[in-house]
Amino acid sequence: MQRSLLVLLVGASYLLFAGGPGWTAMPLLLLASGAVLVAPRRTLNFPPSDRPLDWSVLAVVAGLLLQLVPLPRSVAAVVSPRSSPVQEMLNFAPLGSLPTWQTLSIDPEATLRALGTFGLAVLTFWAARATFSTRGGTRRFCQALAIIGGLAALVAIVQRAVVPGLVLGILMPGTPSASPFGAFVNRNHFAGWLLMIVAPVAGYLMAHSNVHLQYQRGWAAAVREALRTGSLLTATAALISAGTIFLTLSRSALAGLGAAAIGWWWCVRRRLDLRRHASPILFATAGCVVLMLVAFVDADRWAARIGSSFDRAAVGGGRLTIWRETLPIIRDFPITGTGAGSYSDAMTVYQETRVWVGSMGKWTHFNSAHSHYLQLVTEGGLLLTLPALIGLCWLVVSGRRALAADHSQIFWVRAGAAAGLVGIAVQSVWEVPLVMPANAVLAAVLVALVVHGQPRETRDTPYPGTTNENY
Repeated sequence: MQRSLLVLLVGASYLLFAGGPGWTAMPLLLLASGAVLVAPRRTLNFPPSDRPLDWSVLAVVAGLLLQLVPLPRSVAAVVSPRSSPVQEMLNFAPLGSLPTWQTLSIDPEATLRALGTFGLAVLTFWAARATFSTRGGTRRFCQALAIIGGLAALVAIVQRAVVPGLVLGILMPGTPSASPFGAFVNRNHFAGWLLMIVAPVAGYLMAHSNVHLQYQRGWAAAVREALRTGSLLTATAALISAGTIFLTLSRSALAGLGAAAIGWWWCVRRRLDLRRHASPILFATAGCVVLMLVAFVDADRWAARIGSSFDRAAVGGGRLTIWRETLPIIRDFPITGTGAGSYSDAMTVYQETRVWVGSMGKWTHFNSAHSHYLQLVTEGGLLLTLPALIGLCWLVVSGRRALAADHSQIFWVRAGAAAGLVGIAVQSVWEVPLVMPANAVLAAVLVALVVHGQPRETRDTPYPGTTNENY
C-alpha cells in the first residue's frame, strides 16, 4: 500500500502541473502524509545511521518556521537589520510604519509555499525510505518509475508539437517568456525531472541483467528474456526519457547528464566486472547513443542554443550578471536571509541591470538566481545554509557507507540514484529545479534509494547474486 501511494505521489506531483500552482500543495501534502501514516511504525522508526540526516532536515524545517514567526521589530532589527527597510520599499510604506511585530521573511506567503514544498520532500523521503527497506519495494517502484517517465516524455513530445505554448496542453503560463515542456513551465526543470528518473531506472536495468543469465547467452536469448520479463518495455521507456532530455535543449541538464554518467562510473568502478559487463555495456550504450542522436538531437538548434549563451552574456543579461547583483543581498542578509521563496521580491529592490527583451515587450526581471546554491544562501542565510550543508555532507557519508555495505543487486539501483543526485546537483549550479514540488519529490526518492536499509531477507545475499528480489 505504501509503495502504491508513493508511486501515485510521483505521478500526481507531475500531473498537477509539477506542483507549480498554489492550489496543488494541499492534495500533494495529503498524499505524502497518507504514504507516511499507512505504515507509521516502520516509517517513523528512524534508523540510527540516518539520524544526523533526519536532524539536519528538521533543522531546516525549524529555520523555515523561524522565518515565518512574527518577532518584535527591535528583535528583527538586531537579527536582520535590512529586513524592515526592504519590506517598507516593497510595500511602498513610509519609514517606520510597519507593524510592531514582523517576520524575518520579506514575503511570508512565498516562504510558506517554500515550507510546503520542503515539507512535501521530507514526508516523501521518510515514506520512500520505509518502502525501499521492504522486500520487493525497490524493484517494483523502479519499474513504475520508468513507465511514468516514458509516458510523460511521450505526451510532452506530442504536446510540444501540437500546443507548444501550454503547460500539459491545458494551462497558459503566467509569463510570456515561459518555455513550457510537459507539466513544467520551465523546460530546464522538466529535463531535471527526467534526469532523476533515468538514472535509477538505468541502475535497475543493470541489476536485472545481472540476475537473468540469459542476457549473457547471445542476442536471441537476451531478446526472449527481455520480452518475457518486461524489461524491454522498461528499457524503452528509459530511452525515451533520456532522449527527451536532448529535445528540451537544456544545456544545464546536458551537463547534469554527463556528470551523472561520471558519478555512476565512480560509484561502480570497483564492482564492475569488465570481463562480464564490458561488451554488453559497450554495445548497449553505443546503441542508445546512436538512437538518441538520430531520433532526438537537432544539431542546428543545439548549435544555435549554445551560440545564444555567449550573445546573452554579451548584452549583460547572463547568469554572471545575475550572480553579481545577488551578492549585495547576501551581504545585507547574512544570518537569516530574505526568506525562502523571496528572491524575486528582493531583486525588485536590488536589481540594477536593465535588459530590454523584445519578444516580451518589457524589461527583464531577475526572478531567480539561476543557481540553487546562490539562491539558498540569499534566501536562507546561515539559518538555512548551515543545516543544509551539514545534511548534504552526511548524505555523502551515509551514501558511501550504504554503497560499500550493499552486496546485493540493489547496489546498482543505489549507484544509479546516487548518479541522479550528482546530475541534479550539477544542473543546480545554473538552475533552480528543486524549487518545483515534482522535482523535490523525485530528489527525496533518490536520497531514500541511496541510504535506505537493506531488507532483512537480502542483507546477507552475496554479491553478485542471481535471485535477489527476483529482478
